[in-house]
Amino acid sequence: MTQKQRLRTGYSGETKFLPYLIAVNLTRRCNLKCEHCYLDAGAKDEFSAEELSTSELCNLFSEIAEKAEGTLIVLTGGEPLLRSDISELVSTGNSLGLRMVLGTNGLGLSVKIAQELKASGLQGVGISLDNLYPEAHDKFRGVPGAWEKTLAAIRACRACGLHVQLHTTVTHQNADQIEDFVEFAKNEGVSILNFFFLVCTGRGQVMSDISPEQYEDVLVRIAELQRNTKSLMIQARCAPHFKRILYQQDPQSQFTRAQGYDGGGCPAATHYCRIDPQGNVTPCPYMENVVGNIRDSAFWKIWDESSLFQDFRNPTLKGRCGNCEFRNLCGGCRARAQERYEDLMAEDPTCTWHPAGEQMPKTLPVAADLPSGDLDGTVEWTPEAQKRLKRIPIFLRGMIRKRLEEKALKLTHGLPENAVITPDFMAEHRKQREHELGIKFEEANITRSLS
Repeated sequence: MTQKQRLRTGYSGETKFLPYLIAVNLTRRCNLKCEHCYLDAGAKDEFSAEELSTSELCNLFSEIAEKAEGTLIVLTGGEPLLRSDISELVSTGNSLGLRMVLGTNGLGLSVKIAQELKASGLQGVGISLDNLYPEAHDKFRGVPGAWEKTLAAIRACRACGLHVQLHTTVTHQNADQIEDFVEFAKNEGVSILNFFFLVCTGRGQVMSDISPEQYEDVLVRIAELQRNTKSLMIQARCAPHFKRILYQQDPQSQFTRAQGYDGGGCPAATHYCRIDPQGNVTPCPYMENVVGNIRDSAFWKIWDESSLFQDFRNPTLKGRCGNCEFRNLCGGCRARAQERYEDLMAEDPTCTWHPAGEQMPKTLPVAADLPSGDLDGTVEWTPEAQKRLKRIPIFLRGMIRKRLEEKALKLTHGLPENAVITPDFMAEHRKQREHELGIKFEEANITRSLS
């Protein structure tokens, strides 16, 4: 499918918020039996009859690309590799200018399949590993031998040049392994290490989460590791108050600005949503609040007009979250609030912070809200530089464009007629940012387009 063949939905409403990440649950089928699965996935064959078809998914990708080319599409499940059309889906999304990545347990990911997916345009793979002890991981995932197969998948992806993110769900069983996971990830050549914090939904409802005090302790340790580890990006996911901890440790650090100010809190319904295997749209994978179905309505109509999504975009927070000086930086987890209190706007029950009534930190604009489309001519961009800009993910493009233009204007003493952005100028800016942050963007799979 080419851009000229994109599906036209007839919906022409105004889009004020752009998604920079959409998770698509391709299937409920899975070859594991994880204790914490939010989707309650399994091996039942009848799940496949309910799933969105290949054509429905390709039409969805086309519609998304109409307004948000460059959006990151995470193909997940269940286990997405159980779909026989996975390569076709990757290829279609890639041809439309979407950035296609895979979230998998790795059990079916051989070198051959990894090579096929890369050839189709897959840009990265997130692989789940939840314990450094094979027996403990296998018990948590419900299948003997899972650890060895997952490790083989990581190495298969690295062998064919696919960037790998390691996904680890923090639990009682592995909270003491955080530092060891960092060393493991570095040794295996992983680009990004994501620590996910359990939201007790699906089968995860029967699990006891770590306590708020343990939660805080682990986040503090992750923040320290992030600050002191140069060769690996380390992030906390489904943990909005990680941004508060980053700010408290160092308000001026580049990591605080990048992961704290930028966007502020969880992006659910503002710059992120989930589409389940039947086409239902929800704010995030951990919320069952269905706001529409893509089989019945255009995706953009659902995204723009959902009243629940409007509540997320203009929240009236309650309890400690409503009184907190960090509410614009964090905002708490709305899924946890709803699960615990049956109130979307209640305080986050996993947070230990008690508001001190201090002045709120100033937040920066969300990267996806900054201008990222057609250039307005204020600063000249060469054609080659424009091509590179368009290859940058949409959720980073506006922020990077703004920084480059500000730098060019500063060097020309504010005279736009003398400011020209070239590929060499972009490469020099990249080198400077790498030096400031102490990481290699190419290794981290962030802004490889700037090289």
